[in-house]
Amino acid sequence: MAQRGIREYNGKKMLAKYWTEYFGKSFSYPGKIILVDPDTKLDDLPKKNKWLNEEKLVVKPDQLFGKRGKHGLIKANATFAEAKKWIKERMNKDTTVGKVTDKLTHFIIEPYVPHKGEFYVAIKSNRDGDTIYFSNHGGVDIES
Repeated sequence: MAQRGIREYNGKKMLAKYWTEYFGKSFSYPGKIILVDPDTKLDDLPKKNKWLNEEKLVVKPDQLFGKRGKHGLIKANATFAEAKKWIKERMNKDTTVGKVTDKLTHFIIEPYVPHKGEFYVAIKSNRDGDTIYFSNHGGVDIES
């Protein structure tokens, strides 16, 4: 069966919507995440999402490639002004990841959560249902 990647944004929106179905109600995932594309009016975002000016943020490209941290493509613990500037500096600019060079056009903004370790989660859907892969060893070296 063919596999097709989806944006991190869409995966996290689905996770927020169906969290209790998979994991119960003891912990919730609020799904605070924004997808920014070339048509997004960055200055208008805080009007609809007040948390952008109330919380520290993380911003990164959402274009179906990995190793964003190793390529300096994650801005963490940022204010909205810093995140906005970071996106504007990279939007529609050629960026090389591995052997591929192309323009960055989509970014996500979400709350920054201070942490010591990282986890890894992947969801694969198939004819028989969904398979959720979870590891307590995530981060930039997950493939290792």
